[in-house]
Amino acid sequence: MTERFSRPATIEDLKTLIRSFNQENVDYLLIGGYALYAHGYNRATIDIDVLIPAGVDMGKRVRKALMALPDRAARAIEPAWFEEGAVIRVADEFVVDLMFDACGKSYEDLKGYAETVELDGIPIRTINLEGLLLTKQTVRDKDKADRLVIEKALEKRRLEGS
Repeated sequence: MTERFSRPATIEDLKTLIRSFNQENVDYLLIGGYALYAHGYNRATIDIDVLIPAGVDMGKRVRKALMALPDRAARAIEPAWFEEGAVIRVADEFVVDLMFDACGKSYEDLKGYAETVELDGIPIRTINLEGLLLTKQTVRDKDKADRLVIEKALEKRRLEGS
C-alpha cells in the first residue's frame, strides 16, 4: 500500500478554496500565514487556516465548499463536528485547518477586524493587521516572528499617518 501525504498549499490552492467558500456563502476569516500573504507579507506556510463560526448549518456549507478540493477528503466531515469547537484538520491534497478559535478569539470576537482584500480578482475575507496580531499571541517561534512583522507594519502605518 502506498502512503499519501498532503503537500504544502499553494497560492492556486488558496484561490480554489476561497472561490468555493465564496460560492457556497461560507462565513470565514482567513488567518495564519496566508492572511499575512494577503496583506503583502510573505511567510512560508504549509496549510491554509480559516476561522469560522460554529454551527451545523455552517458545517454543511463548509463541507460542500471543501468538496471542490482535489481529493474530496471532506466526504468524511460530519456537520455536527462544527458544534464541538475543536480544530477540524482537512488533509486533502493540501491541508486546510478549520478553526473556531485563534488564540482565544472566536469568529465573533474577530469579525469586527474583518476586511476584504483581492487576490487576482478574488475577494478574500480576512482580518486586518490589528486582528492578526491578536491571533499571534503564542510562544510558537513563527508567531513571535509574525508579531514582529505585524508590529513593524502597524508602527510604519502609524508614523505615515501622523
